[in-house]
Amino acid sequence: MKKWQANKTKQFRLHSLLRIYSLVMIAIISSFALLLAYADWDAREKEADRVGQRVLARTISEVEYYYRESARLAQALVENQARIEGIYKYFSLSTPDYFYWQLERKASPYISVSIYENIDDLYVRNDFVTGVSIVLQDSTEVFVSKRDNRGGYKVLAEDFKPNADSFAIPVSDPVSDQALGVIYISIQSEVLYKAVDNTRGTVPIAVTITSPFETDMFHLGEKGPNEDWLVGVTSHGYQVQVAVPQSYVLKGSLASSALILGLSALFIVILHITLKRTFSNYQDQVVDLVDSIQAIAKGEQTKRIDTSKKDQELLLIAETTNDMLDRLEKNIHDIYQLELSQKDANMRALQAQINPHFMYNTLEFLRMYAVMESQNELADIIYEFSSLLRNNISDERETTLEKEVEFCRKYSYLCMVRYPKSIAYGFKIDSGIEEMRIPKFTLQPLVENYFAHGVDHRRSDNVISIKALRKDGHVEILVVDNGRGMSAEKLAEIQAKLAKRTFEPTEDYSNGRKSIGIVNVHERFMLYFGERYQISVESGEQEGVQYRITIQDEEKG
Repeated sequence: MKKWQANKTKQFRLHSLLRIYSLVMIAIISSFALLLAYADWDAREKEADRVGQRVLARTISEVEYYYRESARLAQALVENQARIEGIYKYFSLSTPDYFYWQLERKASPYISVSIYENIDDLYVRNDFVTGVSIVLQDSTEVFVSKRDNRGGYKVLAEDFKPNADSFAIPVSDPVSDQALGVIYISIQSEVLYKAVDNTRGTVPIAVTITSPFETDMFHLGEKGPNEDWLVGVTSHGYQVQVAVPQSYVLKGSLASSALILGLSALFIVILHITLKRTFSNYQDQVVDLVDSIQAIAKGEQTKRIDTSKKDQELLLIAETTNDMLDRLEKNIHDIYQLELSQKDANMRALQAQINPHFMYNTLEFLRMYAVMESQNELADIIYEFSSLLRNNISDERETTLEKEVEFCRKYSYLCMVRYPKSIAYGFKIDSGIEEMRIPKFTLQPLVENYFAHGVDHRRSDNVISIKALRKDGHVEILVVDNGRGMSAEKLAEIQAKLAKRTFEPTEDYSNGRKSIGIVNVHERFMLYFGERYQISVESGEQEGVQYRITIQDEEKG
């Protein structure tokens, strides 16, 4: 039972990397596909709205234009008394008598009193006109003409029904301003079709024009019950309604989404197959590596990892492990030859010799593997972490200002990678003071305090900076952040501790690690520089913290 559980755990660990990587890639690709589908739907919605607005504005403009033109033509038919008389004579006389009256009527050669001539001239000069109807006030008959029947004819007023595509233009006597009646000017529907087609492009559109008398004058496209209609009204009361069918956006978005999701699924399948084939040989090597390590752990001390079938980073691990085991076996043999009183100390020395070497080799392998897998950011993190550990293990008690600031930069970088979009840092050293000697680990605790206590994760503009400035007669080091800051009570407590110039061995540090770090920095600077050193701190709640460290030049100290 235990052996089965061990194999199951090993198998899970072996495939977890591939599984996690595949799931992450599937999530990323799926999210990207959904974003593309949403962007396509949003673009179609916005395009439909823009086209609807353009068509509405253009249609209103066209309706207004042709209404004004129709009004001008209708008024031209009654622009003077001679033409008004000709219209009234047409309705009051029989056709033969009307023609006889025209012959007898003496008028200016530039003014035609014949309704036939005036209507014919209207058709000749205006291609968009398809019909003219004249309804006189209190008349029992109506004059009706079409472009293919310009002479027209009379119908009873009670039987007359205006064309749906006509404008009703009230006309009046230009002299007495007395209402004469209404002239209906019918226009070609094609002019409105062309205006809509030239504006909508390839987007389907539904357009309805309603007259002030609530009759449909023009209609284009399917008028669905659930469409979002854009409504506009001309200055003369003609209502224009425009809508892009919802099916256009829906069908287009579904088709695009299906294509995007299909391509994404195909890409995921190809990616998974590629990853599985790529990891196949690697998995075999890992299995052999794990089996060998487990066998060694169970007591097969003479067993070594087979390096003949290992490649690149796994070869490095196998060779390093074998070398470590060889040296470990030799050291164990030597240890047993030592006197019993020295055994414990020697074993710790051996462990101190082996562990850092193996740790650094392992970290270097991880960095190389990350580089080979194009995980440059991970490689940088491992490199910075390795450098940080080497600096920590070093026995040096002092360092240069440049190295201390660089150590703070690496520490800040490792802290920042957890929140790359909400934390920033910056460091600056004036030229000429880079090699200035200071106690080791004196600036890092101040930076650590910020990342431990000062960062506000609700914000995206967290920042910390270190500036080492060369001033007249002294060096000034500023450690500034915009974090949570301190309360007035806490600030007063820390300022009181920093004001001390002598220290007791039994100093009480029970108020928290933040105070311990600052006081420790103060003590070490004081012991190293003496009276040449000064420190001050400024802060407020939600206003960040500023440490100002001043070190006088030695000759002026």
